[in-house]
Amino acid sequence: MRRPRRFLLSMLACSLLLSAGFVTPRVAQAADNKVTLSVNGEVLKFPAAEAPYLEGTMIMVPVRQAGEALGFQTAYIKESSSLQIKLSGIELLMKLGGGQFILNGKDTLTIEGAAVLKNNRIYVPLPLLDEIGYITKPGPGSAQAEVSTPRNYTESVMKLLASGQYEALSDRFFSTEVRNNLSSLKLQQVWEGFTAAYGEYGKVDSLKSSRDNGRYSLSGIAVFAHGKLTVTFTVNSSGQIQGLWFAPYEDPQAAPELALPAGVTEEAVTVGAGTSHPLKGILTLPKATGKPLPSIVLVHGSGISDLNEAAYAYKPFRDIAYGLAEQGIAVLRYDKRGYSYPQEFMGSAAASVTVKEETVEDAIVAAALLKQDKRLDAAQVYLAGHSLGGMLGPRIDADGGNFAGLILLAGSPRSLWEIIYDQNMRVISRLDDAIPAKAEAAAGVNAELAKAKALLALTDEQAKAAPAVFGAAAYYFKEMDQRSTGELGRKLTKPVLVMQGSDDFQVYADVDYPLWKDVLKNNSLAEFKLYPGLNHFFVGYDGAGAGTPDEYNVPGMVDDQVIKDMGQWILKQSR
Repeated sequence: MRRPRRFLLSMLACSLLLSAGFVTPRVAQAADNKVTLSVNGEVLKFPAAEAPYLEGTMIMVPVRQAGEALGFQTAYIKESSSLQIKLSGIELLMKLGGGQFILNGKDTLTIEGAAVLKNNRIYVPLPLLDEIGYITKPGPGSAQAEVSTPRNYTESVMKLLASGQYEALSDRFFSTEVRNNLSSLKLQQVWEGFTAAYGEYGKVDSLKSSRDNGRYSLSGIAVFAHGKLTVTFTVNSSGQIQGLWFAPYEDPQAAPELALPAGVTEEAVTVGAGTSHPLKGILTLPKATGKPLPSIVLVHGSGISDLNEAAYAYKPFRDIAYGLAEQGIAVLRYDKRGYSYPQEFMGSAAASVTVKEETVEDAIVAAALLKQDKRLDAAQVYLAGHSLGGMLGPRIDADGGNFAGLILLAGSPRSLWEIIYDQNMRVISRLDDAIPAKAEAAAGVNAELAKAKALLALTDEQAKAAPAVFGAAAYYFKEMDQRSTGELGRKLTKPVLVMQGSDDFQVYADVDYPLWKDVLKNNSLAEFKLYPGLNHFFVGYDGAGAGTPDEYNVPGMVDDQVIKDMGQWILKQSR
């Protein structure tokens, strides 16, 4: 289900893309062409004769002083009139007066500008620092040059987020276009959603940086009090942030690796090949039986998910794919559209995005892909939807999926905003009444509920222009209510299997599970299974932090009985 941004503690897989530019006030150019140079946020001081300067429109930097501040070594080789730079296993050799340098004694690279000797000091063009691993800003023609290590750059952004300086972050790092599309309030809601789920932010660990075609990729592990997220930046050669992502952290040592079962094979496929949104997919196949196989499409929950639906220390779709293939069933899983094309789900575009673009269209295309495969039985293609995917199962089927049957895993026939309201209020109910923020939080959630209830009275255009509801676009909820899961579910006459964990604290065994029984009461082909002790991902856990997102940080796998029941149900239908 979709996670509320501010008060809810039940976030499963959080991901954020911010298209941004790095903007700082420019210092007026002095008449003598001198330039102010800052390194890692501190302005360096120079004697007048040794200061950085402008050569035409190119910023020239005194390389020795820059090296001392940034941590690389420099040397002048008098015999060849060359500059030598050493850092982190890299050696550069550059002749004065030329724009070419030799990298590690073999590769010849060319930059704009040339190294020069002036006032017995060697100066290099600012782009050279960018080439050797530093983030430079703003570029030729300015009287202010800023140079940062990848570590300092990342920490500067995270520090502003963690201290709640959203407007300062926007003013300093975001481009005009993104500032217009991403308000400081929205940024605040997203960040507070992370801290509500993971606790107080601490630091970034294991930062890695790489550079390709003038663009840097910075990736590290954001460590919070109760969990971790992977944070990734993309930064262009002018120091502008082009993307900022947060995603669930997958600990390679903690998360259990699962070997492909004997006799099972996997093929890389493309869901939506030839369309505007091709998606990476994997088709897991059992050992050939000589006859067309039954197959199933796995449909994700909300948020930005990869083909494993990886969340915290879980990979539920991988577990299901392997387990069903062992039972003779082909399984298709694929990256969600928001994972592959996140830019289409942010800024002004987000106001008109619906579950149709987010989930429904791609699931229908995935079903068609299976039906076209001659190894598979076109009349025995099933859907297994988890969480939001389970909620949308009847709609995907009605809108063109035309499945042989549906498996609804921890879904709900209720309105999404109603579930979000309940999730928030259950969290708030556990707070001490003496905490002043409890009443304030409850009032805020009730205000969002009032907005949600008023949505159906709005036209589509009014909903697209309306304020966000529970941190999401108003139109997202309105469009979803127009294709009610409950109404579509009541029309189903095909096989349906509803599966629910009793310890699920996001979709409720005491509310949503009984509602499915009511919705499907006239469908003689509907079956229901409730699993004691299993959570939202059908993983069993009763240790510390049970009943909170902390339990998702403990590696676990989808319960074997759940996967066995899914397989037996499919095989029973396909006989």
